[in-house]
Amino acid sequence: MAKYNLDKIRDEFLKYAPSYALTEAGQAIDKLIQLQKDGLLQNGVYYLILIDLVGSTKYGAEFGNEKLFEIIKTFIKTSFEAMKEIDLTSKGIFLKEIGDSVLYIFHHFNDFLNWRNALGKKLIEAGEKINHTFQIRTCVHIGEVTLQGVNPLGLSVAQIFKMEKNVNEGDIVLTSTAFNIAWPTVTRAHYGFSEYTTIELDGYNEPVKLFKLDFSSGNELQEIIDEQSVPPRFT
Repeated sequence: MAKYNLDKIRDEFLKYAPSYALTEAGQAIDKLIQLQKDGLLQNGVYYLILIDLVGSTKYGAEFGNEKLFEIIKTFIKTSFEAMKEIDLTSKGIFLKEIGDSVLYIFHHFNDFLNWRNALGKKLIEAGEKINHTFQIRTCVHIGEVTLQGVNPLGLSVAQIFKMEKNVNEGDIVLTSTAFNIAWPTVTRAHYGFSEYTTIELDGYNEPVKLFKLDFSSGNELQEIIDEQSVPPRFT
């Protein structure tokens, strides 16, 4: 398995980060370097998380590129800020931004939940400052990822981008592959997963089921995070 010294790839990482968020990107990689005391970043199996803004094309058509760019910049910087706020139990790292989307990878599903929870809260705060309501969708997959520095390669990366247009605003949706691995970790009393839809993905012989993380009330993700001692229920 190929290995990359994090100190040597830090500059490469910052090349992939958007120029308007270099400070946040530097802090993100520094946090991972501190966490990974052996100084190595490995290829391997990761949860891939793709989050994108919903309605950004329509917003740009109505308000223009300058306003749209402000919204996208705020969204991407906020994703970094959310990562700074959580205590990772394993690896988690920003890989790249593509238009109005961000791609992260995590080794532990609960780290993703904590980050996604922090991101949701911070987007509300950021939106209040600029008088904008951020609407996002969240795609979750799992698979082998080869990291050329911090540039992700692999079939799983291509697959998650195929999910994007099949996920509705506000939803957190997992492929069946990610669902089968993640659900034992999400011990919850009052929530479950529900079948969402199916999609065609290269590499699968049959249509792939998607599962949505369901909520029933209140501070959704925070309650899930707090309820880690009760077995999950399926709907």
